[in-house]
Amino acid sequence: MTDNAEPAPPAAAALIRRGEDEAGGWRFRLEEEDWHALGAALRRDPLSFVTLWADGRDVHALFLDAGERPLVASVEPYGGRYLGLSAARPAAAPCERCVQDLWGFSAMDARDSRPWLDQGLWTATWPLGARPGPVAWPPEPPDFRPVPRDHAVWGIGPADGGHRAPAHLRLALDGGGAVGQAEWRLGYAHRGVVARLTGLDADGAVRLAGRAVAGASVAHQSALCRAIEDATGQGAGAAAVRSRVLLAEIERAATHLLDLSRVAGAAGATALAAECDRLREAILEQCGRIGGHRLLMDRVWVGGGDEVAAAIGARVADLLEAGRDGLARGRVWPGLEARIAGVGVLDARAARSLGVGGVAGRASAREADLRRLVPGYRRAWLESGVRRGGDVAARIDVRLAELGGVARLLRLALDGPPDVPPAARPASGEGVGCAEGPRGGVWYWVRLVGGRIAAAHVCDPALAQAAALEHVLAGARDEDVAMIVRSFGLSAAGADL
Repeated sequence: MTDNAEPAPPAAAALIRRGEDEAGGWRFRLEEEDWHALGAALRRDPLSFVTLWADGRDVHALFLDAGERPLVASVEPYGGRYLGLSAARPAAAPCERCVQDLWGFSAMDARDSRPWLDQGLWTATWPLGARPGPVAWPPEPPDFRPVPRDHAVWGIGPADGGHRAPAHLRLALDGGGAVGQAEWRLGYAHRGVVARLTGLDADGAVRLAGRAVAGASVAHQSALCRAIEDATGQGAGAAAVRSRVLLAEIERAATHLLDLSRVAGAAGATALAAECDRLREAILEQCGRIGGHRLLMDRVWVGGGDEVAAAIGARVADLLEAGRDGLARGRVWPGLEARIAGVGVLDARAARSLGVGGVAGRASAREADLRRLVPGYRRAWLESGVRRGGDVAARIDVRLAELGGVARLLRLALDGPPDVPPAARPASGEGVGCAEGPRGGVWYWVRLVGGRIAAAHVCDPALAQAAALEHVLAGARDEDVAMIVRSFGLSAAGADL
């Protein structure tokens, strides 16, 4: 380097750590100019973005430093505005829209500033803000992107008489039946989970988290428990850690089978759909009979986990091993390969840009399995399962491969270390926790004061999936839309927390 050469700008992670440490080395407060510098640094830095939220005072952005260490940057909006990160991290766009709807903080230079959750029917605008605003009446109609004049508009849901999730998918179709543009409108299933978590004690909060998203009860409760344990410095005992692993894998198997059945049914693969339904029902029957709830709700709590997990895990491993041949036969249903190959492609670059993990990410060559960060898992247990096709076929293949992996992992996890009792927990602190749910990463951030939740954030993979589906559906045939959507396993409830 010559004497006149300018020094290289700091990497994004280093820039964040130059801020004021407010949470023991993982959350840092930035001044406005440093936040702007962070936005510029993210355009050239690969730092992995996870989620963005607000707490009434600040806006926070969570990243994974080196793909493993949670790192949060915080900034106080000036005059209710802050620099949006979606120009550099498109995955932040739906998060910024949620922050605008709930807290009234506007993201400058945002990719999209339209409402996401607020349908104009709430009792106040910006309901979680320090000063909620009045409601305009009558509510304005949904703000959709302009559609080319020669395209027909086709709306699916949320109340069209079909048995569908509460979501509106708006498609612009050209004269040949191809999708020129796709757009989701969600918010119909919004239940104010963050507001309802505030003020609850740990046990009440974990119980609520288990009801946030059907098919991901264990993932949400485990992620929140880990966030609370991180905030209070409490560790879970070895038996609890093992129990959470077993329950998470049982849930993964049941939800994979549900998603496989739905996509196979849409593709006309009736044999595969029927086998998935049969096997899933057998697993849920064991969960209900032994564990007391078919969806495994309330089997995880702060510092602990359920002792019945081992009994359920052994039965489920038997069922999956016995059902392996039936799944294999369903996979080669005549004509299925030709029906799904090359359909609904999400390429690796788009998957990274939009923050898509889980099955959809791994089917698009993105290794984003959070189990490597979760206590109780060994990296040698986790097969990458990565595919490069990024299409419906790849997403089916990943699920089928992971079902075999669940059976093997359940056998390994059943033989665990002896228990170590958890330490006592203080009543206040701040923490973050994660879980690899059946459809992708689940994250919770909490701030506890006096043993109760003072502020919280929930991140479900559905937000990223909705954005990815808008990208994937453009150019698809109209008869393939249902199959493509079901191959992602999108949960409207997960996008509307």
